[in-house]
Amino acid sequence: MADRLFGVIRWRRLWRPPMTSVLLRQLYFTGVESLVLIIAIAIAVGGIIVNQIHYQYGQAGSETLRLLSLLTLNELSPLLTALILIARSSSAMASELAAMQVHGEIRILRRLGLSVRDYLLLPRVLGMVLASFFLSLYFSAATLLAAALAVGGFNGPHELALLGDSLPWRAVGQGVLKSLLFGLAIALMACRAGMRGGVAMTDIPKAASQSVINSLVAVFAVDLVVLLL
Repeated sequence: MADRLFGVIRWRRLWRPPMTSVLLRQLYFTGVESLVLIIAIAIAVGGIIVNQIHYQYGQAGSETLRLLSLLTLNELSPLLTALILIARSSSAMASELAAMQVHGEIRILRRLGLSVRDYLLLPRVLGMVLASFFLSLYFSAATLLAAALAVGGFNGPHELALLGDSLPWRAVGQGVLKSLLFGLAIALMACRAGMRGGVAMTDIPKAASQSVINSLVAVFAVDLVVLLL
């Protein structure tokens, strides 16, 4: 049983040049090309929340940053990052795999004796998980920095540095866990939708749409499970 489980995840094959190339392309498309969008949305989110809590309701600056940091690290950052990845990358991944099905590329790979799981699916899944994790970190950093500057001006980064002692590690750990699980769920739903495509061109947009819907359901289901646990 253990041999089967470890045989499914052949991580060492990722370091072969073909799989490494697929992994790096996935990281570039999902992570690097999304970075500007993630930071822009994070700055906007930080500014909006500070405006609501600090300026409209009169909450103290330090307390505003503490509440925002808890909310961002535990929930906002992984969830909003996941939604952006669903809109931008999940449909693209499913469409790419479905197009390969339609054009017979996957059938050719199998005839050549290549593992579709190792060459196509595993690098994409790992790339999405890593991108979700790192983009979530950037989202948190950009949101908190923007909020600190809005609240304290030039003293904002100093106030932000003082938050480290008051942040519960459980909240930080939950945020990290969510970012990894969200990335895994999105990638699995995208691969499933793409690989289930048929031979008609109309199956490509169907796969993209199905991937988005399934990924949304999976992300919110995972979020609820983590919350209950």
